Amino acid sequence: MTAAQMHNEFEIVYEAIASGDAPGYEPYEVSILLTEAQEAVIKEFLVSGIEQSDITSVIIGPFIKVSTITSPDIAASATYNGAWEFVTDISNFWLIVGERLKETVGSASIKVRPISHSFWEANVDNPYKKPVSTEFYWRMLENSDTETKYIITGPTTISSYYIHYLEQPTPIIVPGVDDSKTIDGTTVDVTIFTEGLACKYNSVIHREIVKRAAENAAAYARDVEGFQLLKAKYKN
Repeated sequence: MTAAQMHNEFEIVYEAIASGDAPGYEPYEVSILLTEAQEAVIKEFLVSGIEQSDITSVIIGPFIKVSTITSPDIAASATYNGAWEFVTDISNFWLIVGERLKETVGSASIKVRPISHSFWEANVDNPYKKPVSTEFYWRMLENSDTETKYIITGPTTISSYYIHYLEQPTPIIVPGVDDSKTIDGTTVDVTIFTEGLACKYNSVIHREIVKRAAENAAAYARDVEGFQLLKAKYKN
């Protein structure tokens, strides 16, 4: 669907489920509702894992990007015995969908599982829990105000580390939003004002996004404060 078509369908669905005295929504507000719904639907598709569903692969697959960290930036951890670590900027990683590493240039890649610090402490010396190269390795995170440190347990060395991720989705903006308004980092220009900004994901989920947005709109009609918080979230 185009952005205009999503707007029209939103109005139809919202009218069908909302009470007769429910307020209407301006194009700017509809855009925020559609953007919120898009994020929720995408996250739900990822719950089952990309490899678990052909439909999920079609929807999400084209938007997966890979960040590669190579051995010069990976060092032995000074804090965790036998572990490796590196620092990377995760600000573009809206959702991490998978991680793998290669111990050497020509070796096969091995899955990496995220774990908590408490899990590491409880199981690092347990031979029945420790990671093995034929199955998976472990990864913990340590965050500071300026950086994120990855800590990997299991491999004897690391040649390359691969982070598969999705960037923040582009907002859905329907035609008619005032010029210079900003929604989730995208500023409306003349073209967007006239044509809107369509959903970038496969059309198979467009109706689910519209339905979710209309349902949320009906709920927000009874929760004015909640809707104000939502608008504030997507303002910049």
